[in-house]
Amino acid sequence: MQTTSTRAGNTPDLLSGILNIEVRNMDKITEQDRLYCKQQQDLLYKTLDQIDHWYAIFKEEAEQYQEERKFHYEENGKVSMRNFYSYHNGREDYSHNEFKPFDILNDMVDKNRNANANFANRIIAYFNRTYNVSVPEQAIDGKTLRMGFRPVYETYVDAVIEHLGGKSFRETAVEELLARFAKNVHPSCWCKTKIELKKDKIVFPEVIRFDDFYLQYNECKISYNYDVNLENLCAGIAYGADDALCGSSDMIIHFNRNDVSVNDWYDLTTTNAEQIKFYKNGRIDVKFKDSAAAESCFKRLRLDETTSKEN
Repeated sequence: MQTTSTRAGNTPDLLSGILNIEVRNMDKITEQDRLYCKQQQDLLYKTLDQIDHWYAIFKEEAEQYQEERKFHYEENGKVSMRNFYSYHNGREDYSHNEFKPFDILNDMVDKNRNANANFANRIIAYFNRTYNVSVPEQAIDGKTLRMGFRPVYETYVDAVIEHLGGKSFRETAVEELLARFAKNVHPSCWCKTKIELKKDKIVFPEVIRFDDFYLQYNECKISYNYDVNLENLCAGIAYGADDALCGSSDMIIHFNRNDVSVNDWYDLTTTNAEQIKFYKNGRIDVKFKDSAAAESCFKRLRLDETTSKEN
């Protein structure tokens, strides 16, 4: 991929190359994506302008103590000095009770860092939420972040595109969904039974576990650590049955994870997967509209490949 151009004297124009990459990345997001990012950027700048305004006022106030306190500013704008809180120099007056702006200045620096971190993570979270991908949060180095810095949303869009590795949002979302499904839904190696396709049903053994305390009272409450297994199972069923990437336990009608029925079938909101049933031993059955729909889901979730490898 060509990322540089050449000017007179055969000197690579690196800036143009970087800008070309950014332009190509901007082409990979929708107008709605851009509008959201620009709105967040405008809101951030409004807050940063307010923080900078007060920082400048209190910094000017702090300068009158420079000779007395011999402080200096760190790279991020924080005030650093010896005896930050205890300095009084043996004076018998009451000046140690007077207002000093140092704590407020440092608080402004922390707020500047927090606002930048909030912005970065909101942009990343938007793409994760919208396209069902799992781009990690971006770390903001509070020690080097300068007061007055203004980030641009394109930086974090580039991070999202880089995470995709050149693939589309959907391709990445599907790969990550299948990875989560394989991690949380596939039975453990010591499980005696495996996921099975049985005509119009798929049987998933040991997907969840009910809380032992409530089972004593014949109540089925899903153990906290197993909520993610159910969510990823539902996500897989929605994708495998209807090619949808928005599946969750919300698609189980009248479902209450704190009071699960192990006697009845629950209806589903998906089209090709119609019902789901829970068992006390953690098994979950999913019933489809017909055998063809069940087989299609089984293959789309690559369960046929898993079965063949095990055999």
